[in-house]
Amino acid sequence: MKTTPPLFNKQKLVLACCAALSATGHSTVFAQEETSEKELEVISVVGHKITEFEQQNDGGALGKRAIKDTPFSVDVISLEDMEIRQVNTLNSLFSREASVSVDGSAYSSFGDTIRVRGLPLDYTQSFKVNGMSINSFSGELPYEAFEQVTLIKGATGFMYGMAAPGGIVNYVTKRATSDALSANVGWRSDSVFSGHIDASTRFGSEDAYGLRVNLVKEDGDTYLDDGGIDRETASIALDAALTDNVLWTVDVIYSDRLVENSWNRFTVSMDSAEPLPDTVDGSRNLAVPGTYDGYTNMIAITGLEWNIDDNWQLKLDYDYSKNETSWIKSLNYLLNSDGDLSILTYEQYFDVDYDQIQGVLTGSFSTGAIEHNIVAGAAFQEASTYRNDGGEHGRIVTRNYATNNLYEQADVPTYVPTLQKDLALAWVDTQRSVFISDFIALNNEWELLIGIRSNEIEHEVSEYFSSSQDDYEDTAVSPTYALMYKPNASTTYYASYVESFEGQTSAVGEEYANANELLEPLESSQYELGVKTSGEGWSLSAAVFEI
Repeated sequence: MKTTPPLFNKQKLVLACCAALSATGHSTVFAQEETSEKELEVISVVGHKITEFEQQNDGGALGKRAIKDTPFSVDVISLEDMEIRQVNTLNSLFSREASVSVDGSAYSSFGDTIRVRGLPLDYTQSFKVNGMSINSFSGELPYEAFEQVTLIKGATGFMYGMAAPGGIVNYVTKRATSDALSANVGWRSDSVFSGHIDASTRFGSEDAYGLRVNLVKEDGDTYLDDGGIDRETASIALDAALTDNVLWTVDVIYSDRLVENSWNRFTVSMDSAEPLPDTVDGSRNLAVPGTYDGYTNMIAITGLEWNIDDNWQLKLDYDYSKNETSWIKSLNYLLNSDGDLSILTYEQYFDVDYDQIQGVLTGSFSTGAIEHNIVAGAAFQEASTYRNDGGEHGRIVTRNYATNNLYEQADVPTYVPTLQKDLALAWVDTQRSVFISDFIALNNEWELLIGIRSNEIEHEVSEYFSSSQDDYEDTAVSPTYALMYKPNASTTYYASYVESFEGQTSAVGEEYANANELLEPLESSQYELGVKTSGEGWSLSAAVFEI
């Protein structure tokens, strides 16, 4: 496998991984009968853990509620489930979720993201850690650092502010338990080695302090010819009970991920009358030698939780995250049914810094026989994007770099990078929002949700990028309404309405009359009818919706 020069000026993590090898044995059970003994074979069946509707879900402006009490479609993936299924990619994370499809793969040249109900999630607003925004350009996060992943399907404008209408994925970090240490090693196709250490301890008076550390190393050859992966991850989670009523948490996650010679994207440029070419071996790699995708992510979140009394709680959170991206990509243009290809290459650097602060007050009170559960809060978020000042808007594009064929490998020259990392501020996206919701329990069976969120977005372009984009400001109010009927403790019927307001915008392509025009954010509306019910060892949820 070709070795790619280091992407970033950094000192490599040194992971001293202890190996714990485990084997699953088969037991033999003997049944004694009156006249004979029969040896019975024990068959072990391993499956994923079903979503338990009693699990708590952090629904942003909805607050923390059990899944059965949330009037939207929610799927929760537990740590146990992830470990049983050996989750290591976004594809494997959502492999059992019928409404989710994955675009790309963990080793594709544009990373991967998901579509929920056919609608794409975006890299900049649709992924959260502990409810706070992050960038996820690679699509892949270090799953070893998380104990739960929640997917809220559909529009989420009220719950989380601006985001694509496909949904929100929220990753919940691991917390310290009792003193524990685990280590494992793995070997995956084609020849990818991985090692993981998970250490946890509690200390201080009455175990008031907790610390959990995860260290990961992954390295080897992927299933693609000449493809490679090199990943290092370190995460620290600290919690401290400062008083009986005040909890302080700190989470820091660092991940450095390099994919070499990743498979690339195709554009069909052949005549529409021509038949499509025959299929190609899935391990065939058509990437230009020397291409790579590199992502360095650092996420730091701290929170303070104050239980004012038995009914009211105040929570303050601050999040800083930084994403450094560097890549050399090759794109293939399919010219005809014989499989001839024209190759384009481009190299690019860009960074995104996120700052977010959020305060949420939750509480309950009664007005006569009616109980109110209030969630009110405010949030401020700023994302600064830095682009390289060389090339075309920070890229060096080489059209007609080489030719190739799907079935007969040509001698494609190795790409030699020339772009230097010299970043300048390109634009700043700012969001401000305030929100309030009330879950109104009319009686033991009927519950009503009313909520509203005001979102303000500001896109400010630097002088460096002012020739291709304009400043803009916009405001939207995102309401939500829901009615829930609970005939018994294990069943909920619901009808809900929610909107979304997309903060991510895009410029019109060069081939259109309004080329380079920056489009306004999109607004979406969603209606949903659903049911959630469960019994001993099973659960069922179903929904019909319109967006």
